[in-house]
Amino acid sequence: MKIYSYLLITLFSFLLLSCEKEEMIPVKADFGITVVNNDYTVPVKVEIENKTTGADTYQWTFEGAVVETSTDKNPAPAYYNTPGTYKITLKASNKDGSKDEKTIEIQIDAAMDVNFDWQMQGSDIAPVTLQMVNQSKGATEYLWEFDGGSPATSSEENPTVTFSQGGDHKIKLTISNGKETYSTEKTLSVKPAMTVDFDWSVDFIDEDYQAPVTLHINNESTNATAYQWTFAGSSEIISTAENPDITISTAGTYTLQLKASNDKESKTVQKQVTVYPDKNLLSFTNVKLGINTAKNTIGCFFSCELGKVIKQNEVTSDNGAKIDFAFFGLDASFSYNQFLSPDKVQTTAFESIPNATYTKINNRQELTGVQLTPAQFDAIDEGKDFNSLVVSENSTALTPFDNTTPNRIVLFQTQDGRKGAIKILSYTADGLNSYILVDIKVQKKS
Repeated sequence: MKIYSYLLITLFSFLLLSCEKEEMIPVKADFGITVVNNDYTVPVKVEIENKTTGADTYQWTFEGAVVETSTDKNPAPAYYNTPGTYKITLKASNKDGSKDEKTIEIQIDAAMDVNFDWQMQGSDIAPVTLQMVNQSKGATEYLWEFDGGSPATSSEENPTVTFSQGGDHKIKLTISNGKETYSTEKTLSVKPAMTVDFDWSVDFIDEDYQAPVTLHINNESTNATAYQWTFAGSSEIISTAENPDITISTAGTYTLQLKASNDKESKTVQKQVTVYPDKNLLSFTNVKLGINTAKNTIGCFFSCELGKVIKQNEVTSDNGAKIDFAFFGLDASFSYNQFLSPDKVQTTAFESIPNATYTKINNRQELTGVQLTPAQFDAIDEGKDFNSLVVSENSTALTPFDNTTPNRIVLFQTQDGRKGAIKILSYTADGLNSYILVDIKVQKKS
């Protein structure tokens, strides 16, 4: 009987323990996360989906989050304001003592901002070298694209690039943190590389290139900042001006050299100029001088220094002092004509000339003794050919002449001593715009 009772008690205990073991619920910790808008750059919002089974209690740890812990089954979203790699951990348990744990690691990236600048080495004249200054934030990868640059692309954070050609060049920077990509673009304007060239002009008085000759330099160089003018073979610097006046006093053939430079390079160009021996003579051919009614259309005043006819309405206090003589023709019949000293034009139909000078004029050599015939005029080749002439002035009453004497030669001597002659080639009747055609030869102004 005792043995039987013992067996019953043992069997009951075994059955009771078996029932208890079958009723214990295991805990399986599980959860998922969703980054809102898939935006991993701060600020970041992470939503939590709890998938745990068998648990009664929950202990959440949000490393690096604004709120770092929670015991809610379904916690509020976690917010991150600081970049870094953080762990989200769930420890789940139940009243039966079952426990489980799960951790998910999340990378929170810095806020991304794409921007750049550059440091230019020297001037903006080609070739231009830039040291790029990357001002972007939150990136781990960089792609530079340089339109017309060398290199054309780069993955360095702060590369160096050179642009050899002038023009507008686009520079594009694309940044990435492995999840997001941003780009920005800027334009660099590069001035073309320096070119070197020059030309020159001379005043009329130097158009014969007889010494001395003054060259008015026209510097056609581009993007140069410094200039040295020399004659080839000489180390003497004539000028460092951009557009100097260079006077050559002695006859010969010269090689004028310009060395132009900037902060990038230097270049040299040479040109030849030939200066002839001085004959001390200026010659003008087929000069048209109008009668008095053409004073503002054709012009009646002449300047040997300026090499041109000056109209009455063009006269100034500056060019007035350079007028050597005036022609007065009464009308289209050419029955009354005379050449006048600039300081006496107001005695006729002309207005007075400001700063006028005195010129001795012989309109009618036949009354004072012919010193220069048309053939002798044509033969004059040097200024010294006038030296033997004595210019005597006609009396006022005998000054005028008509158009009956062909190739009339009129002598003159300026206030500064230059001697010259005028050869009348023809008389052209054209109403108020009638004119004479003349050749002029005169000694140069010393």
